[in-house]
Amino acid sequence: MAKDKAEKPAKAEKATAVKSITKGQFITEIAETTALSKAQVSSVFDTMSEIIVKQLSKKGPGVIAIPGLLKLKARRVSAVKGGKSVPNRFKPGEMTVTKDKPAHTKVSVRALKGLKESLK
Repeated sequence: MAKDKAEKPAKAEKATAVKSITKGQFITEIAETTALSKAQVSSVFDTMSEIIVKQLSKKGPGVIAIPGLLKLKARRVSAVKGGKSVPNRFKPGEMTVTKDKPAHTKVSVRALKGLKESLK
């Protein structure tokens, strides 16, 4: 006997991924809970980002903590000279020449105790 399509078990529905809120939604939510206008909240975030950039820049200390939430650290990575012949890890037996890598800054983020405990 041939099975009908109706007899097949229903496929399990794919779990929909929960998306993060947008910047506008974030600002709106903060504005509603703090009784500030959206423009005021937006200016607070602009000022906060300016302060973070100043602190993490070459002239700043390279570390900033946002109380109860995060600690940001900037680490300067020096330039690396290329031109070396090294084995190609994707094709054994072949050699490849490395490229120059410019100096750059890596930023690492660490959650502080207050944020970790609130997520338990």
